[in-house]
Amino acid sequence: VELELEECRRVEKENDELVKNALKIYKESQTAQANLAKSLNTEESNLERLRAKLHETLQKARVEEADVQLVDSNSNKASDMSSRSSRAARRSIDDTEDDIGGNGSQDIAEGSQTSSLVMTQESSLSTHFSQADDSRVIKDRNESNKIDYSHLRRELKQRRSDRETSKIQKDFETNLEKLTEQVESMTPNMRASEAFDNVIDQLDECNEDFGKAKDSAKKASRRFNQIKRDRTDKFNSAFQHVADALTNIYKDMTKSSKHPLGGKAYLSLDDSEEPYNGGIKFTAMPPMKRYRDMEYLSGGEKTIAALALLFAIHSFHPAPFFVMDEVDAALDNINVLKLCNYIKHRSADFQCIVISLKDTFYEQSNGLVGICRDVSTNSSRTLTLDLTKFDKEEEESGQRGKKRGRNSSSEPRKRSSSSQGALQ
Repeated sequence: VELELEECRRVEKENDELVKNALKIYKESQTAQANLAKSLNTEESNLERLRAKLHETLQKARVEEADVQLVDSNSNKASDMSSRSSRAARRSIDDTEDDIGGNGSQDIAEGSQTSSLVMTQESSLSTHFSQADDSRVIKDRNESNKIDYSHLRRELKQRRSDRETSKIQKDFETNLEKLTEQVESMTPNMRASEAFDNVIDQLDECNEDFGKAKDSAKKASRRFNQIKRDRTDKFNSAFQHVADALTNIYKDMTKSSKHPLGGKAYLSLDDSEEPYNGGIKFTAMPPMKRYRDMEYLSGGEKTIAALALLFAIHSFHPAPFFVMDEVDAALDNINVLKLCNYIKHRSADFQCIVISLKDTFYEQSNGLVGICRDVSTNSSRTLTLDLTKFDKEEEESGQRGKKRGRNSSSEPRKRSSSSQGALQ
């Protein structure tokens, strides 16, 4: 019996230890539960304050007939479903807490004197979010769920303190007052609609005129481009003809027995796209001389090059006759003879009147016209001599040609002019 009694005491002692440990754990859980209930009450008070502010804001929006952006019906249904599920979850949490509270109170009543403290803590959880079933809260929540917050700035979607919230609200009210003052300061124009119609009519007329001007500009542009192409083609045609003729004429005027190939002369354009807007460079290379600029040529070489260019231009649109005033002043006898031979060779194409002091021109001309002073009348006098009859006699007798040259060179004259060529 003593052994059984000791065994029972040992078991009782172990049970007391277990009860003490259980009570300690229960006290800790009750303390944590009390702290949780306290934080829940604090959060619910904050939630109630926010709900009141939401209700006030929605009421103010209804009174002021503010245009609030709303979401579509699908999002409304989703928000309703989420609110219902949240309410159901809260109810299940409340029921669970009730069950836990009942069982705990029974254990405490059986265990020790802490049951009264547990009942006091349990009574503090009696609120259990009773506002969730309020009709006004449900209505405000449903209406707030319909509002579209996607247009708000990111900083406005964040939770802020009361001071920051009041500051933001004050800024909005200040901007609203400014906009209101601007709207009130505007004086409506009752004839704005009529003026707008007139402006529309003027705009239509301007658009019509603009269309006509645009079409006219397009036609003028096409015409301009066509004229530009024609001008370029004609210029290039004339330029190519003159350039080719210049090469041949300069070669003919500079060739000799010592230099049978003659010299080279060519033209080049400064602007190939619009050649009539740029310059033309003339380059001449006399026989047996290297390339150099025209300014470094001698006077006779420049004269031959200029006459070659003149005859090349004349070949494009021939003139009835030429009048040359002492073009042979810088030429020696050999170059004068070359010039006379070229003019004589082209005598069938044009008539040439040359004012000269060179005997070579006299010998190669068809007629002479001399200007002298008449002392008796104190005026100028003209003397003419037809040399074609001497050419005929020269064909019959070679001696008469020499006599004609001596007679023409022995006549005293201060200035003479010779004519070479034939009528068209």
